[in-house]
Amino acid sequence: MIGKSTAVWIVLAAVASVALYQTSYEVQAQADRLSHLNRQIVAEQEAIQVLNAEWAHLNDPSRLERLVAQHLLLQPMQAAQIVALDAIPEKPTGAEGELLLSSLATPTPARKPERAARPAAPVQVAEDAPARTAAPVVLATFGRTR
Repeated sequence: MIGKSTAVWIVLAAVASVALYQTSYEVQAQADRLSHLNRQIVAEQEAIQVLNAEWAHLNDPSRLERLVAQHLLLQPMQAAQIVALDAIPEKPTGAEGELLLSSLATPTPARKPERAARPAAPVQVAEDAPARTAAPVVLATFGRTR
């Protein structure tokens, strides 16, 4: 018959082997997870590099200048446009102010439009029209005609 000490040693060896087996599989799983995370980090770094390159392309000054010239009706500022604050006239009121605001609402194109714009309807002001209490809304079309 096997002695008690031998049986204890066999049980301890079995427990140690099961613990070693379990630990080795946990270490392998953690190594796989670490490898997966490292691959994700590399993929994210490559994506960041692509986005940085795209950002640099989109913010290229020559490209932006070309797009502004193509889509906006902006022109360089003239020296005559700079005036002192005292030279700006007071805000007109009544029918005169409405005519002025309606003329400001239709921008003058800086270059010839690609398609012909519809002629604007003539502005008629009735002499006995009631005065508006709120300021009219001015809509900017940024060079696009409907």
